[in-house]
Amino acid sequence: MSLTKKQVAEFAFDIQNGVGRTDIPDFDILRNVGMAASLAVHIRGLGEIDYEVLRKVSDHYFDIHSFALPNVLTILAELEFIQLITSTTKIKKVIPQVPKFQDIYEIIGNYPNLGDFNEHEQAILAILGELYKKPDNKDRLLNTIGIEPEVFNRCLTIGSTGGFIREHRAREKTILVSPYYFADNLNSLADIVAKNGASEIEKVLNFIRNHQGWPLSLIEQQSEIGGIKLNNLQKSLITTLASEGVLKPPTITFSNRTESFIFTPHPGSSRLNASNRETYERAMALVSSVRKGQLLPDLYKIRSPLQILEALKNKGYLKSNSEANVQYKNLVVLKVAYLKQIGNSRWQLHLHETQENLDALNLAINILRTGEISNMEVNQEARIALSKDEKYIQSIIASKELRVRKKQEIDEQTALEFEKLILSY
Repeated sequence: MSLTKKQVAEFAFDIQNGVGRTDIPDFDILRNVGMAASLAVHIRGLGEIDYEVLRKVSDHYFDIHSFALPNVLTILAELEFIQLITSTTKIKKVIPQVPKFQDIYEIIGNYPNLGDFNEHEQAILAILGELYKKPDNKDRLLNTIGIEPEVFNRCLTIGSTGGFIREHRAREKTILVSPYYFADNLNSLADIVAKNGASEIEKVLNFIRNHQGWPLSLIEQQSEIGGIKLNNLQKSLITTLASEGVLKPPTITFSNRTESFIFTPHPGSSRLNASNRETYERAMALVSSVRKGQLLPDLYKIRSPLQILEALKNKGYLKSNSEANVQYKNLVVLKVAYLKQIGNSRWQLHLHETQENLDALNLAINILRTGEISNMEVNQEARIALSKDEKYIQSIIASKELRVRKKQEIDEQTALEFEKLILSY
């Protein structure tokens, strides 16, 4: 298994997200890693947390049962991610001290006391390691990673139950797709993989990941992306993935034309929490805007998109230029920034310095640096609940229970009415 320790912790987080409250004895160690990662990413930067609040929030949002929480906290304490305030018999307070500028998953993945993964845990990590990069033919994947068929099928059953692996039939082949890493138009994606092969899809996605935000028109005209030559099949695949809605590229309208900018597929809920979708959209708009200035300038070309975004972060504004009103129009519409006119035909871009926009800017910078989307898995509602008192989380739990009861009452009434209707004939 050629995964990094960081990837192991990330996949453990995904697995925990998927299986939730389901008891999976096959994945005991992975569940501990996933629970520790889930809690760590959510408490970073928070102040002192009452244990009863943490217990209820962990159960409600992260599916960490009360009996499992002390063990998870022990792991985090040994990692020096938290400090525990205890009485003689119980935990009273939890003080987060998760490092702000270090990668949580890398630290957790290198934790030495987790023990050795069993056969099923190694197998699911190997499967997700491949499906993270691209969907794959089921038979090909089984033969490639060398897992016993019984173990392989057991992992697929668990993955299907947890919602992080799906099987799609396309062109008389079974294609495995993870909706955690590919969220949109999975039937079309499976068909494309069945037709063209997983290895070609992987190559294309790697090209895009290394050159996020590249203009689609340049890819089609020049048969290259970031100086990398594409063959006809690879160019066709990018066009097909975009037209089928698998890539869903953002657009900028300028000079009476609309340009699409290509990014890797929209991740699923494990990697992109619903509360962060607007941040993600704003980050793609930021990258698209500077790519436009770099690759499709009217007169003045941007040399380094990364330096432009870093300057916007550090200073809060960009020097005036004559193309800003076109180049950054999407950012104004999305309320990321506003334009300040300087003279007759020059504008400065000024950042609306909200936390959401700063998060989007940090994500855009990371996308340009690494090609990866990070820190979008955090559930902001859970973080708010962790910073409140016990009454707050109790009200959220009660509200959810009320909605569930109401739905059950409606379903029972519907069934009764349907039964009456059938008996009347």
